[in-house]
Amino acid sequence: MITSEPQIPDAEPTLKSLAALVAPNCPIALNSTEGQAYADSLFAHLKALHRDAHATVRHHKQQTASTRALMDESLLKLQNLLYEKRHLEKEIDKCREYGSIYQDVALHSSEEFMEFAPSESKTEDILADEHQLFLARLSFELAERKRLEGVVLQLQKERDELLALGQAKQAKEEDWDRRTESLAKVRDLYFCLSIYH
Repeated sequence: MITSEPQIPDAEPTLKSLAALVAPNCPIALNSTEGQAYADSLFAHLKALHRDAHATVRHHKQQTASTRALMDESLLKLQNLLYEKRHLEKEIDKCREYGSIYQDVALHSSEEFMEFAPSESKTEDILADEHQLFLARLSFELAERKRLEGVVLQLQKERDELLALGQAKQAKEEDWDRRTESLAKVRDLYFCLSIYH
């Protein structure tokens, strides 16, 4: 057994168990100087193994930390992508639920569109695509409304001209009525004067 100058009471059982592990393989008595040198070399070898084990543990901890950092970074990127995905899905839902004014516009029926729309608005490509067909119907509706607005403006212009003509005729009639009244008064006055003279 290895003896040391200061005796540590708790170390005694540990040293005995280590001596028992080393003793069967050791051809030298551990109480001798050679045994002490052999024990010191084994202890130095144990310290080297401990240092190597500690270095290996430190290396693996660093690798684990760097791998964990990469995982955390990847997880953060994934969370950002999921957040962005949810945000975009909400925006898509909002767009789908958005009630635009185009949905409330009273359009010509499909039959009227097919009958009255110009041929360039009724090509096979346009009729095959629902969106393009809706755009063509909106364009046709806009053109029709502009055309009808022009007709309304023309009719209003004609009405205003007829009103102006009617007012001019009424003004002439009123002028003729005043003249007639004044002539009637003059005649009556002349008649009265002629009777008294």
